[in-house]
Amino acid sequence: MEQLRCQKGCLNVTQASWIVAIGDEVLSGHTLDTNSNWLAERLRETPFPVARIIVVPDRDAEIEEVVSAAMDRSGVARIFCCGGLGPTPDDRTVPALARALGVALVEDPATMDRIRVRVRRLHEKGRVPSPDPNPGNRKMALIPAGAMVLRNPVGMAPPLAIPLPSAADQRWLLVLPGVPRELRVIVDQEMIPSFCDGGRAVTYLEAQFQGVPESQFFALLSHLAEAHPAVRFGSYPQAQPGTVIIRAGSSEPTALDRAMAELLERAPKPSL
Repeated sequence: MEQLRCQKGCLNVTQASWIVAIGDEVLSGHTLDTNSNWLAERLRETPFPVARIIVVPDRDAEIEEVVSAAMDRSGVARIFCCGGLGPTPDDRTVPALARALGVALVEDPATMDRIRVRVRRLHEKGRVPSPDPNPGNRKMALIPAGAMVLRNPVGMAPPLAIPLPSAADQRWLLVLPGVPRELRVIVDQEMIPSFCDGGRAVTYLEAQFQGVPESQFFALLSHLAEAHPAVRFGSYPQAQPGTVIIRAGSSEPTALDRAMAELLERAPKPSL
């Protein structure tokens, strides 16, 4: 029996996002990268769905290499760098981005003022020994020249929005702290409204089948891919044995409806 559902989201529009997750702790398996999953879900509902997620270590050369590749890639309109903005030497994101952009690091006075206020409050609560920012705190006030500092209502590390050269629509490099509670607030309050708004979300459709092995859809999905080139199909076995979801999406709603109608009409029947 098939069950048809629809979801709001985006699939394959002309402008896409890359997510660059930065941190040795992610690559070593000590930390689960929940940020990329959550961010991809949010961006699915914007004109800038995620085309690629890349995890890199806290190494200047590798951060610079991946970000430079994203900047050079046609169709990548938003690059999200997540992590590596903290006060310790292993937080290497900002200097690596400055090198990728070919600009200097400069101290942002407004950010430094906010850090002073936050450190003083932490001192008053007995959480730090001095009311004055230490070198690690001061490090977080250094930003690539030309970057816009966004609001971080939760933490101390400043999120950044950096305009990228473009002959057409505006492209942005968006830099986020890796702490999930900070990242999510900044994305929802600062980045989605200001940098990912506009355009339209298209529709995903999915059908759930029970009692049909996934391999039985091979021939049909191969046919549908050729007959409906504007639609992308995927099959996803579920935890319940014998259950599979076929999901399709397109930036062309009419094409999507036709393709799903054919899927439902020609789908293999459950085994008795």
